[in-house]
Amino acid sequence: MNLEKINNNTHIQAITNAKLLSSDLATSDTDKILNIAIKNQKIVALGYLPDDEDIEEINVCHHLIINNVFNIGCFIKNNNSKTEPNTQLKENPNIQIIDSYELIKQVNNQSLESSPNCYIASVQLSECLFILQEANKTPLSTHCHLILEHIDEETCTLLTNTKLPKEVSIGIYLPTESSATIKHIETLILSKTISSLSCKPESALTTTIMTYFPNSYAKICNVLFNEASKAIFNIEPISIKIGNTINATFIQKKQPHTISIIISNGVIKTIKGEDNE
Repeated sequence: MNLEKINNNTHIQAITNAKLLSSDLATSDTDKILNIAIKNQKIVALGYLPDDEDIEEINVCHHLIINNVFNIGCFIKNNNSKTEPNTQLKENPNIQIIDSYELIKQVNNQSLESSPNCYIASVQLSECLFILQEANKTPLSTHCHLILEHIDEETCTLLTNTKLPKEVSIGIYLPTESSATIKHIETLILSKTISSLSCKPESALTTTIMTYFPNSYAKICNVLFNEASKAIFNIEPISIKIGNTINATFIQKKQPHTISIIISNGVIKTIKGEDNE
């Protein structure tokens, strides 16, 4: 998979003929086509294209625009995500990555510093259960987001039957292959028990979400990249409007849901190669 930066500050670039994903799939089907013109990393036109300037048009017909997508699992492991912007995470002072062993030690000693930040750790199930147990005994002094390295039927059942303390939220790495567990994962996301999804850097997160959850991906993206983004990580999605610098993914609506373009901090990048499917 190759990324090609195509922003040029001397002229306008326009990504045309895509639709902005709504939290309601029925609504997104009837949304008007949204043309986005960018110059100097900021949106300078929406819907119409200026006819008095030189414009480089990038036609992405039959694509959806998914705003504010990020792969937090790649970020905390310092892996470069080529199909999600992740700029929101890199520039966020409210996120603090912590090793799972160190987090458990501090939780056990009740030495976790009080902070407005969100601690994020990649954990095994046993580590997650220990932290939940201790947090239910004594409230934690700061929010902890625990990303489970592995999820299966047993883990889904445990999460379904567990009441999460308000200081703890759960994320997962999606399985590499679809299985019966996916239906349970879907339920846990929509019930907001799972509040982040990640995948390995060789996979495209948005493609995986749309493939695994064909009937609910719009609602799932809203839960993850709008609601949980604000509530847990203090990442306010930047509206797609004139004057703003955005982070967004442009993905084919139909299978194989190939990602053609991402906008990262206002910089347009095309994605080439079969690995983005």
